[in-house]
Amino acid sequence: MYRVKWILRIISAVVAAPLVGAGIVAAQAQTYPMRAVRVMVPYSTGSATDVLTRVIAQKLTDAWGQSVVVDNQPGANGIPGTATVAKAPADGYTLIMIAANHVVNASLYSKLPYDTVKDFRPIVRVGEVPFVLCVHPALPVKTLKEFIALAKLRPGEINYASPGNGTPGHLSMEMLKTMAGINVVHVPYKGAAQALTDVLGGQVPASFIVVAAAIPQIRNGKLRPLAISSALRSPQLPEVASVAELGYQGFDVVSWIGLAGPAALPNDIVNKIGSDVLKVIQQPDARDRILATGVEIVPAPADEFAAYVVKEHAKWAKVVKDSGAKLD
Repeated sequence: MYRVKWILRIISAVVAAPLVGAGIVAAQAQTYPMRAVRVMVPYSTGSATDVLTRVIAQKLTDAWGQSVVVDNQPGANGIPGTATVAKAPADGYTLIMIAANHVVNASLYSKLPYDTVKDFRPIVRVGEVPFVLCVHPALPVKTLKEFIALAKLRPGEINYASPGNGTPGHLSMEMLKTMAGINVVHVPYKGAAQALTDVLGGQVPASFIVVAAAIPQIRNGKLRPLAISSALRSPQLPEVASVAELGYQGFDVVSWIGLAGPAALPNDIVNKIGSDVLKVIQQPDARDRILATGVEIVPAPADEFAAYVVKEHAKWAKVVKDSGAKLD
């Protein structure tokens, strides 16, 4: 009889353990956060991602009654800062604002100190930054169709500028080259400002440029827009058709931005953070400040964002391979 009671106690303990663990996780989510939360931004201060993160961090600080601190660690395409978060405890107190280069890096570098997909838990997508294919007015084309036709007539003679190897501006054109069957020559710069300056000066006739940076130059006639890189038209340039709309279905290039954490982040904490961020970006003052950075608000909850990251990872792996781009 004693032996039977002993066995029953063991079985009860084993059955109860997961329930107790689940209860602890639920309790953690209900009380989260109990101390300051750090959000890693692996880019420089003043970048669109940084400004967006600071808007959200301040709103969450107000809502949670706990400090949400933005930690900028720029350099090496964001890899060191991203690695820090991959190795952090999965308790919701160390998060990261990732962007499109998070998945692009997986193909640009032969080895990373983390797995781009497996080591992170997407929490919520916030928005995206589209690009617009622009040409200098001296180039004798007014439409994407005319640009493609000219490139086919003069293979290897038309140059295009980008902020550097592996950047969205570079890979956007590489994707178009593959889909349209054209040969235009890449001229990489050390940053978007230098690339834009030379396109404006006519030294390089074409480039995919961030919409917010291109609009003033388009309005004053210094650049001619041909097409938007996102699948749909940009609300900021509604008169400019998308590349996909102009016949290249599946063309969709944006620099998206979203919040993530270490892979083992509990569901309840993911849901709380995601829900609260979605509430923040619906507030009119927050929306206005985010839109002012050039970021279009395109929210997505955790499951949808996670599926999107996986899809983007696969898409950019092919584009990078086709382009031959490498950064190590």
